[in-house]
Amino acid sequence: MFIDFNQIARIGKLVALLGFFLPWVTVSCSNTEILTATGWQLMTGDPQPAGPLANMDTENRADDAEPAAIIIAAFAIIIAGFACSLFTRMQAAAITMLVTSVLGIGVSYYGVENMRTELRREITEQQQEQSGATADTPFFSADQQNQLSQAVASSITVKEEQGYVVTHIGLLIAAIFSLLTLFRKQKPEAEAQPSTGSG
Repeated sequence: MFIDFNQIARIGKLVALLGFFLPWVTVSCSNTEILTATGWQLMTGDPQPAGPLANMDTENRADDAEPAAIIIAAFAIIIAGFACSLFTRMQAAAITMLVTSVLGIGVSYYGVENMRTELRREITEQQQEQSGATADTPFFSADQQNQLSQAVASSITVKEEQGYVVTHIGLLIAAIFSLLTLFRKQKPEAEAQPSTGSG
């Protein structure tokens, strides 16, 4: 019975794309959720306040977050790999899906890590601006204010949610079955060589 591994890899790609519409990340401060976002919301710059910030009036909220360019790139890579696999031959489709799956995993992972770093940096800068950390105050010296800002920033955590996991599982499935397609393509050729030589 012939199993089309490429079809399974394509299903993996679709699962990965579906993951973008599920919760991707939750931002917490001292174990209290303050922000949540699907992959799509990250791409559109529309993360949602959570926990104590959930009832915040949208009109009084600060400007919307900027779209996450790295997450957009990951989404585009996955779609491109899926689309190309529909219009190329079996081996070429497998190579395309393998490359774009590995790239998709790497880019999306980097996107979340970059988000974590940028968020902490922005919070540190905001804390320093609000407290006037460039000068001493009656309560804290400039160094103490800097340490306080760093402590607040370090209490911010970005947790990957099920959508992020689903996306990576889908891409992993796509990569594995693309490899199986490539190995199966080479195997009959390797077995055919001794038989032609003996003839």
